[in-house]
Amino acid sequence: ADSTFPYCNMDDPVVGGYTPDRGALRRALALGMDVEREIRTIRRGQAIPAQSILVPHTSGYDPRFKSENGDFDPARAKALLDLYGYVDRNGDGWREQPDGQPLVLEIATQPDQLSRQFDELWKKNMNRIGVQVKFFPGKWPEQLKAARAGKLMLWQLGSSAAGLDGQSALARLYGPQAGSQNLARFKNAEFDRIYERMQVIPDGPERDELFRQAKLIAVAFMPYKIQVHRISNDLTQPWLIGYRRPIAWNEWWHMVDIDPAKLPRKK
Repeated sequence: ADSTFPYCNMDDPVVGGYTPDRGALRRALALGMDVEREIRTIRRGQAIPAQSILVPHTSGYDPRFKSENGDFDPARAKALLDLYGYVDRNGDGWREQPDGQPLVLEIATQPDQLSRQFDELWKKNMNRIGVQVKFFPGKWPEQLKAARAGKLMLWQLGSSAAGLDGQSALARLYGPQAGSQNLARFKNAEFDRIYERMQVIPDGPERDELFRQAKLIAVAFMPYKIQVHRISNDLTQPWLIGYRRPIAWNEWWHMVDIDPAKLPRKK
């Protein structure tokens, strides 16, 4: 019950904003991400593509739900960029913004081997659609501090569900959570009304419909590109008893013990 996602800072002057051209830019970036390749080469097959911000095993998650969030379509990404004026005006091979200013994605990252693999894939994906990227490595706590202050343009994260109610994932889009769970600083009055209504009604058809509407708003504005739901594998010894990976959160240590009778005999 988890997901991985890059987010765009909605207050950023390049990738943020709510005008049609900025929405088209974020959708194009999302369409340019080859998630299947990420799963195959970096994650070694241990993930499934995501369709929305809701994660498996939580309320609101629908395995039948299909959206643009799950598409990899570089041709459509290029067409969107062309349509809204993100074109190469000076012949250097990189697209510029509609006003002629440079279009450069400033992507926060970390100085470790796994992050470098993701950075390489980011560069390949964006090169394919003509968008230039620059990476700014830093230690994870420092990047988080900057993200909460709204100082990062784009950063990639992962998160696990803390409970079985899918509304916790929607907090990443709830306006009053900007600077906290809502690192994208997304603000949308209709989404906020849906979120607040969901807090006061029980699970049922009405709440399911609100989940659906919330997912559609998230896909339309694309402040987050939800990439995958990861698959976790655990290796245990026969003498460990009581271990079960929890669906939500990661608390299991208080439920395990050792069976001395199954310990290997000392030679």
